[in-house]
Amino acid sequence: MWFWSHKLKLLLVKKDYETIVRLCFERVERNQSDYWTLRGLGLGLMYTGRTSEAFEWLSKCARAYPKKVAVQYDIGLIYMKQECYSEARGYMLNALEGGYRTDALFQDLGRIYCYLGEFEKATNCFREVIRRSPRNGEAYKLLGMVYKRRTMYDEAVAAYRESLRWDGDNSEIHMSLAEIFVRQEKWELAVGEYQKALELDATNFAAHYALGSIFEIMGENARAIDELLKAHRIDGGDERIHKKLERLLIS
Repeated sequence: MWFWSHKLKLLLVKKDYETIVRLCFERVERNQSDYWTLRGLGLGLMYTGRTSEAFEWLSKCARAYPKKVAVQYDIGLIYMKQECYSEARGYMLNALEGGYRTDALFQDLGRIYCYLGEFEKATNCFREVIRRSPRNGEAYKLLGMVYKRRTMYDEAVAAYRESLRWDGDNSEIHMSLAEIFVRQEKWELAVGEYQKALELDATNFAAHYALGSIFEIMGENARAIDELLKAHRIDGGDERIHKKLERLLIS
């Protein structure tokens, strides 16, 4: 049994879900319905998009092995993929209360709380991930996101900076930082972050458009026109650009 569970875990790490499904079905046909076969089959089916079948097999696993609370988390993932967040929360809390505590569970539970608008609970989940794994850049990014939603901008900036520190440059994070600085009317800092985002993706329409708007506010019309023209070349059908360019060109 150890050899089988070890092999299955390696296949999960490699994300070889088709092989997992095939091997597990072969074992089921031989009446070898042990815990890892049922759970592995459910996970393999879930990650290959066969969620109805996955739910069926994971439910069988939960009934056959009620003390194995990790399966509650797996079922919660299915509901999360289906955007049934209240149900997902219930299953994940069952796993947590049963003693199943992993970074992935806290991170996914935090995401669910965000979707449900329970931002303080989401914050606590992401902070717990960071307490357990201080170099988890994704957790810092999610923490920055939820602080931003709570308008706790200094905390959001600090969290985003930590995410960049551990996971490296990321256009999405530079955009989020820029949006915070715009809300705070810290124009130079916002410009710097948008420019960093463009260094990573020169076709970022939103960054060019935002820079054009900021330069207009700062009275730097030539730079505003330049950025808006770059945005226009990316998306020539955006009416907002036409109106801004008309206003700037006749001013």
